[in-house]
Amino acid sequence: MRSGWFVLTAALVLASGCGPLPSVAPSPSATTFVVPRPTEQPITRNPLARASFAHPALAPELQSVFELVYRARTLPLGGHFDVDGLRGLVDGAYADYTLPLFDREVRDAQAGILQQVSFSGIAVSNVEEVLGFVACPPSCSAFASVTRTRVEVRAGAAPTRETATYKFALRRDLVGADGVSWVVYDFVNPATGGWISKPPPISDAQATAELKPFFAEFYAARSLSPENPLDLRRSANLVAGSYYHYTMPLLEQTRAEADSGALRDVRYADLSVKLMSWDPAATNHGGLAMVDVTRTSLVTRAGGPEPPQTATYRFRVHRHSDQNGPDWLAVDFLRPDLNRWVTDLAGATVIVPLAGHG
Repeated sequence: MRSGWFVLTAALVLASGCGPLPSVAPSPSATTFVVPRPTEQPITRNPLARASFAHPALAPELQSVFELVYRARTLPLGGHFDVDGLRGLVDGAYADYTLPLFDREVRDAQAGILQQVSFSGIAVSNVEEVLGFVACPPSCSAFASVTRTRVEVRAGAAPTRETATYKFALRRDLVGADGVSWVVYDFVNPATGGWISKPPPISDAQATAELKPFFAEFYAARSLSPENPLDLRRSANLVAGSYYHYTMPLLEQTRAEADSGALRDVRYADLSVKLMSWDPAATNHGGLAMVDVTRTSLVTRAGGPEPPQTATYRFRVHRHSDQNGPDWLAVDFLRPDLNRWVTDLAGATVIVPLAGHG
């Protein structure tokens, strides 16, 4: 049976939370961020000074955290970055994203290309949401918008100055008896408004590429031969919603015909799949595609083979993803005899069942 369902939405593209990096050549795809291999190094989480886990003070604590973050990113003239300090303040997707960028700055500084980096005007504002901030041991989460001005000096170039605002997600952990440790674990790409922890959106081309093997399996599950009886469980795992209630009784009838000997063989050939539309954000747990599928059915009954029948049918197919990868379910079907969706005929109010219906 299929695994449980998990939420899958939003976009993931490259944006720097630490200002421009003029010496770094652009990547082949400036709009796509690929998470690198995590750095396997010991990390020290230091308790925040003058902070009590039992007595949270959100605004001053977050102000202190980001002052520490930008202090670690500061390069004094003739000095060096605080690499270990920054590693102790980041985690998760944000660590995977920002530490490789920071390593490039470190290398530029060691080579004498990057000579000085400073930050000023660090201001934490618009603390939009706190998730169980008080009653949440041993950890809590918060979101914060941070504005800062970054000045950079590189060899042979005039200083650059940039003021920008970024949104971060942070986790507040209990350390020891009553200490507080904050880490930044996610970051909003200002170009798209999406968290970097979210996977990239599914394109039309990718949806089409995934739908072709789905419908190959869909029709293979509906095929019948003397060596391979009809497997209704396999078909049931590929459908949901109103279409499940429409198609499964028909497949039961097909199996009954096969058991009686009236139906001998069902095969499908010349399968083609055409994506008509794709909405990756159709639900909060996956997208919805409308697909035209053309296939030729080859049926043999007790009296002999029937003439081949080539037809095109329209489906709505829902995509979700779990720990095993992407998954699709046919959830609606346009009945060609009535030119109406089975969801409408059933009087259903939603096409895609709620999350957890797998």
